[in-house]
Amino acid sequence: MKAVRLHAGPEIRIEEAPEPEVGPGQIRVVVRAAGVCGTDLHAAHGRLPVPALPVIMGHEGAGVVDRVGEGVSGFRDGDRVLLLPSETCGSCPACEAGHVGLCAGARILGMARDGTFAEKIVVPASCVLALPDRIAFEHGAILADAVATAYHAVATRAGIAGGERVAVIGCGGVGHHVILLARLLGAKTIIAVDASQGALRRAEAAGADVQVDARIENVRKAVRRAAGGEGPDVVIEYAGRRSSVELAMTCVARGGRVVVGGVGMESPELGPLVSFVGREIAVLGSMGYTRAELARVVELTASGRLDLSGSITGRYPLDRAAEAIDDLANRRDDPIRLVLLPGPRP
Repeated sequence: MKAVRLHAGPEIRIEEAPEPEVGPGQIRVVVRAAGVCGTDLHAAHGRLPVPALPVIMGHEGAGVVDRVGEGVSGFRDGDRVLLLPSETCGSCPACEAGHVGLCAGARILGMARDGTFAEKIVVPASCVLALPDRIAFEHGAILADAVATAYHAVATRAGIAGGERVAVIGCGGVGHHVILLARLLGAKTIIAVDASQGALRRAEAAGADVQVDARIENVRKAVRRAAGGEGPDVVIEYAGRRSSVELAMTCVARGGRVVVGGVGMESPELGPLVSFVGREIAVLGSMGYTRAELARVVELTASGRLDLSGSITGRYPLDRAAEAIDDLANRRDDPIRLVLLPGPRP
């Protein structure tokens, strides 16, 4: 089968790989769509350590069950499914609570084990979730990462209630879905902040009321003015930079919540305690989601309440994976989510 392997260097190669065998408790899936994420970009550029080189890349995917291993129930050949992005241990407190993003023993697809950038993949049955017929494979591929991650940040960590003012800093793949979900959950005003005019145009289409160009002189004043002077009740950060986290802290209203979901290696400062404590700001990290949240996102999408029709902004055959990663790195055409289509079109 054809696969996209990351080798030391780092170097991306399109190669012929043996078809993976199915063991007990496992499921083999014919991949119909695989999402290209910022994590794949960081791995391909050597900015993220990959423990299992060479490895087939990719951790977002959806497709059709090809073979079911011994001891697996609830799935059969031909079922439409989506894939969770990591193999979890299943026994730690996080797994027992259903929070797949916090398992300390998780093995991320495409990094610690072979991933979705291939014609077929074998995963534990715990990594597989039924995909309703109403959801396209390309949308199913991003549900268990870009969309469910955004839902966890908006609905659980931020706890956005109807009538609240929300600012979103970083309106790329996850931030875009934060805007969609904040609108769905009843936010009164949504302010989008990004350095890309294309991203801001897409944010407006997703439901942002105000768009703030991050390149202007005083973003803080612009955000606070758009929120009515005092500042937003909630600021959700998905740029993953020190400056954007510090901006979120200074923008948010007294008693507000700052949710940080962007991942990076920089170290932001909270500022003087008198301003931080005195304004009673809650700062919350957000990582992954729970299985119940993923099921809710699938339900919202299948019912049509969550519209992902504008989420996929580029589609590539498997042998153009390096081009897709390059387009994402250079933000060519202001991408939200790009997908590889390894096999026949849905």
